Amino acid sequence: MFKKKLLFLPLVLMLGFIIASCSQNTKTEEEYLNSAKSLLDSGTAKKDDNLKKESLNLYKEFLTKYPSSTKGIFVYNQIAGINFDLKNFDESIKTYQELAAKYPDTKDAKNSLFMVAFIYDETMKNKEKAITAYEEFLKKYPKDTEEGEKLSESATYMLQNLKSGSNMEDIIKKIEEQEKKSGTDKKEEIKTDGKSPQEIKQNKTIEVKPETDANVDTKK
Repeated sequence: MFKKKLLFLPLVLMLGFIIASCSQNTKTEEEYLNSAKSLLDSGTAKKDDNLKKESLNLYKEFLTKYPSSTKGIFVYNQIAGINFDLKNFDESIKTYQELAAKYPDTKDAKNSLFMVAFIYDETMKNKEKAITAYEEFLKKYPKDTEEGEKLSESATYMLQNLKSGSNMEDIIKKIEEQEKKSGTDKKEEIKTDGKSPQEIKQNKTIEVKPETDANVDTKK
């Protein structure tokens, strides 16, 4: 009996070593997020795409290790934003779609589906896919329900613009006409990057860029 125990001893020790090694190699959620943030901050400051890609890979690994994390929405947004910054527009769109599918009843789902349409429209200049994306967005979100939110309104204008071939000046004029009819001097803001119609008029175009929140406190 003693000899049999001795035979099993190396196996038990090896198993213990493997378990200990795995435990040491498993990062916590906070460690993943802090490391990814640090790489992203450095990549942004140094304009180093390789560092941004390393950050991107860590965020993706985080979703694999912690698929049910409460930080999931934040991480999906980070991945979409970094891909956009790296001009991986298809991957950015795919990530926004995944976010909307996994968290359908959140405000982030609405933001994500709007970004899908907007990237097709303004960044990729794919009119057909942009029209389809705006229509799908408006089917799910026909009206804005929160005060100050203009995503549905903006999507309506953008869709009309694509279908009619109108330019941005035409859209701004429509907004201003509606303001005059409503008898208010309050300027409606197209919910993109926060530009008002006056600012858009000066710039002639709307530019939306997904933001990677480098200043988010990952301990929350």
